[in-house]
Amino acid sequence: MERLDMKNNSSSKKTSYITRGAMILLTTILIILFFCIMLLVSQIQGTARIVNYAGLVRGKTQRIIKLEDAGQPHDEMIDSVSSYIKGLRYGSDELNLVRLEDRAFQSKMQELNSYFKELCEEIQRVREVGYENTAIIDKSEHFFQICDEATGLAEAYSQRKATALSQLETIVFVDIGGLVILIALELIKALRYAAQNRILQSKVYLDEATGLPNKNKCEEILNASDLLSAQDAVAICVFDLNNLRNINNNLGHDKGDEYIRSFAVQLRIAVADEYFVGRDGGDEFIAVLKNVTRMQVEECLRDIREQAAKYSKEYPEMPISYAVGYAMSQDFEQSTMRELFRYADKNMYIDKNRAKMEEAAEEKRMNQRLLAKVKEMGYQFSDCLYCDVFMDQYRVLRASSKFFLAEDGSYSGAVEQIVHKLATDSTRKKMWSQLQIDYLKEHMTEEQPIHEISYKYTEEDVTIHGRLTGIFCDTGRDGTVHHFILGFEVFHDRNVAASDEKLQLTQYYEQMKQAILENGNYVEALLDTAEAVYTVDFTHDRLEKIFYHSESAREFDLKIVLPCSYDTYCLKQREFITKDTMENYRIVEASAKLLGRFCSGEKQVTVEYRERGQNGKLIWLQKTVLMSQDTVYDSELQEETKVVHGIILFKDTSVFHEKEQQEKERLQLAFEKADSASKAKTEFVNRMSHDIRTPINGIMGMLDIIRKNKENPAKLEECLGKIQLSAGHLMALADDVLDMSKLESGRLVLEEVSFDLLQLMADVTSLVNAQLLEMKLSHHTYRKNLKHTILLGSPTRLRQIMLNLFSNAIKYNKVGGKIDTYAKEISFDGITVWYEFKIKDSGIGMSEKFVKEELFDIFTQEQTDARTHYKGSGLGMSIVKQLIKAMHGTIEVKSTLGEGTTFVFSSCHLK
Repeated sequence: MERLDMKNNSSSKKTSYITRGAMILLTTILIILFFCIMLLVSQIQGTARIVNYAGLVRGKTQRIIKLEDAGQPHDEMIDSVSSYIKGLRYGSDELNLVRLEDRAFQSKMQELNSYFKELCEEIQRVREVGYENTAIIDKSEHFFQICDEATGLAEAYSQRKATALSQLETIVFVDIGGLVILIALELIKALRYAAQNRILQSKVYLDEATGLPNKNKCEEILNASDLLSAQDAVAICVFDLNNLRNINNNLGHDKGDEYIRSFAVQLRIAVADEYFVGRDGGDEFIAVLKNVTRMQVEECLRDIREQAAKYSKEYPEMPISYAVGYAMSQDFEQSTMRELFRYADKNMYIDKNRAKMEEAAEEKRMNQRLLAKVKEMGYQFSDCLYCDVFMDQYRVLRASSKFFLAEDGSYSGAVEQIVHKLATDSTRKKMWSQLQIDYLKEHMTEEQPIHEISYKYTEEDVTIHGRLTGIFCDTGRDGTVHHFILGFEVFHDRNVAASDEKLQLTQYYEQMKQAILENGNYVEALLDTAEAVYTVDFTHDRLEKIFYHSESAREFDLKIVLPCSYDTYCLKQREFITKDTMENYRIVEASAKLLGRFCSGEKQVTVEYRERGQNGKLIWLQKTVLMSQDTVYDSELQEETKVVHGIILFKDTSVFHEKEQQEKERLQLAFEKADSASKAKTEFVNRMSHDIRTPINGIMGMLDIIRKNKENPAKLEECLGKIQLSAGHLMALADDVLDMSKLESGRLVLEEVSFDLLQLMADVTSLVNAQLLEMKLSHHTYRKNLKHTILLGSPTRLRQIMLNLFSNAIKYNKVGGKIDTYAKEISFDGITVWYEFKIKDSGIGMSEKFVKEELFDIFTQEQTDARTHYKGSGLGMSIVKQLIKAMHGTIEVKSTLGEGTTFVFSSCHLK
């Protein structure tokens, strides 16, 4: 391409040289032709006079002849004709005649001159002898003929010259035409060159990347030497992009150029067309505003910020961030444009610092929001990053002291470090691929906001488990993830964590440090929790100021004028401190004591004590002394001195202590209850051992009797009946214990089979009928609204509940008493049937306290001798309640000592 351009340039130059040579040649020819034409014109003009004078010779000669014939000779006229002929032959300045350079004409003129001389001789003879005797007439006619021939030759010569002139004129016209064409070509070429020069000139002043005037144009404007005055009302604004370097480093220079171009477009849109906007090189731009006020400049800058913010919102992957400074000629009179630019540049750097501070503050607020989001989601990351997918960047939200990544940088670079640190040979490829941006764009969405990667590696012969957790934050314009949080969790081995006190302390320290760093309102929160705040100068033992944050705290105001001695104040306050907490109070009652603690390295001292207010009420106060050393200037001594200052925070902890006391009481009750249960278990074991031994002893006794009475069938039948009774008693005890064990462990599974409720209730009545007869009890049944009796559920457990309650009603009844049983269908929704069952007896009843507190507890019976008298294990009612609960039912009890008891329970079953 370069060779072709060089060839074209060489050809163009050659053509230009040929054109210019032709123009010079044609111009030279034209000049020569002009001279030739002038010469021809001169000759043509001389030939005309020659023709005239040739005619004049003929006419005067004719007159001379007539005068001579008339006898009037005129020698002067003959002399003039002779001079005419001489002039025609040789030219004459007097007659303004030129010599006609024509051979035929000169020959004819020579002939004319000779014959004129003969004619003059003949005239002389006429004078002597008269014209009648001479040949004057014939000779004059012949002379006239020669004159006509000479005139004809002169006219022919003139015609030839006129023809030559016409040819020269044609040549001149052709020459002029050629010159005009060449001049036109050169003019066209000159116009083309001028256009190219204008384009080149515009290119010299145009920045191709942004379309704005470039540094050359900016420098031309800034180099103007005119001094500016306030009347000029000129403002120069200097702009500098903030994060171009990061974009170039992370996304490449193409994206950096796109970023510059984007800002240039937004700048040109926001600034009015009559104002100059240019790129002053790199990431710097200038705008020159003329005839403006300060308000107009501020409004223009506000428009630029709004335009940039609008663009950033539309293109969040590459938001525009810049700093701007301006200077006005009204503020710097007699300054040049260059000096005004320098002032604006200084102000721009001031704005850059401001922008950095604002961005840092906004970043801190964002970090707090992000960490709050992490906390709300239930994560406790030791380290976490905030990652920008589009910019391929990250910054650290939280970092422990041993975190291995820098504060910020390239996300892709961080992935390499993470994989190198946390992956093994077998997991490296998988972890690397799952952390890639393309993978995250595909798998991390609003619908699937969590992306977890577990890892395991060995460090110093210790296997470390952990997890990386990616949390989706937001999307970009393309709908894929834009920002996300990458959290790091390390899972310490339980045995190691329990035995390593340094590890636990380090974790506590790290979490405490992060809590303070991440809580932007930590100081405000600390002050808000205090009822009162004291400021103290411990070095000079001076209580300087007291701030009360609540009216209740003013009850402890000692009405001492401040500033005063801190020790004196505390000594007076001691009068209100209770004796049991006085030792705690003495720790912080003197400046010297606190200074001693500060010198030994303590910066915080916290004590709690009880104090009596002016209303006589005792409250608990927590007193926290925070100490720090400061250097102050003493205007009296005119020197610096070091002072230990203290902030003392008072907090009312009475509510905490009340809750603590309540918790102690609750724990005491729980302990007593647990102790009671333990005693009950012990008593149960004792009971069970007795209950088990009794039937076993009976069985063994019956076996001995059988061995001795093998021949007595009646005795054998009696012993076998008693053995069966004892075995049944043992089986019932075992069933109760097993059921209770299953219920407490949650292993009891209710069957779901079809059964007939009416048949089940009839079976229960049949099973207890013998006991009713034995106790001479009357039994009445009541049924209401039993429409759905074929049910799906656990008939075994429902029968167990009914039998247990029915057996108790019999066992704890009076001889000759009564028992009433009720069954009622409560509701049916098409699927589930609800029933209510009630059993009412006229037995011994129970106390209200026992019903409320102990009835459904295990191993309990209201009367201590009930086990012996009524033969119960104390498990039945607990089993009943838990079975009813498993059936999604409820049970209620009403009982009066000496009158009887009523049990009401409900259960639901599928139809």
